[in-house]
Amino acid sequence: MASQMSRGDSRPEPTGWTTNATAPSAPTAPSAPTAPPAPRLARIRDRWLSAVTAALQDDPSVAGAALVGSLGAGRADDWSDVDLLLVVKDEHLDDYAVPDRLPSGPGRRAFAIDAHHNGPIGTRAISAQYVLDDLPLWVDWSIHPISLATWPPASTVLLDRHGITQSLSEYRGAHEPATPKTPDEQEALRLALIPIAAKQLARHSPDALRTIEFLGGSPEGTWPDHFATLHQLLTQFDPLVHPESLAAAHTYLDLLESSN
Repeated sequence: MASQMSRGDSRPEPTGWTTNATAPSAPTAPSAPTAPPAPRLARIRDRWLSAVTAALQDDPSVAGAALVGSLGAGRADDWSDVDLLLVVKDEHLDDYAVPDRLPSGPGRRAFAIDAHHNGPIGTRAISAQYVLDDLPLWVDWSIHPISLATWPPASTVLLDRHGITQSLSEYRGAHEPATPKTPDEQEALRLALIPIAAKQLARHSPDALRTIEFLGGSPEGTWPDHFATLHQLLTQFDPLVHPESLAAAHTYLDLLESSN
């Protein structure tokens, strides 16, 4: 995402997606505590993804699209966000670096920010939060030109009109420089990180403590203390500035509380 904080989507949870990932040949170490089920989150994610996939298939300028991250690798759980790799004609690369050019699906885009620094030189990236069923869905869009198109090994190809055969890491070499962020963008990003921290708490991930500290909260205490800290952090945001994102964050915390 646009922040340097980890979104905590690296847990090896099983999913129904068909992927290009290779299964391990040796038993793995005991896993961390499993995140509680959150079928409501999985439903809105699947509904959004189905609609967006259809929209991309109807767009002749889109040469290919793939799920990457935990969904693409088959490690997703109900709490996982969406990472999409979009391949477009070279002459349209900058056109798709604008949030309004990307499909929003059945929800409403509450926030979007340039995330060029997450991709290699010659690519573009957008991080966005969509609100569906009063809940936030975080999506990282990576936009690559056909001339640099590759499918990462752990990915699920949704669309390929160009016959992309290379299979290399999408994060090779030098990255694009970060773009300056306005105070409003920084504030909106901080707000969007609160559901990310909540997701990390649901997974008992140590990333949660780093995210909470990054947001200005204390990393000390018990799980209920961290949960209370997230609620307290929400009170710092003006309800008139980003009302939809703020309301969605409250709903997300309520869902987390009810699932534990």
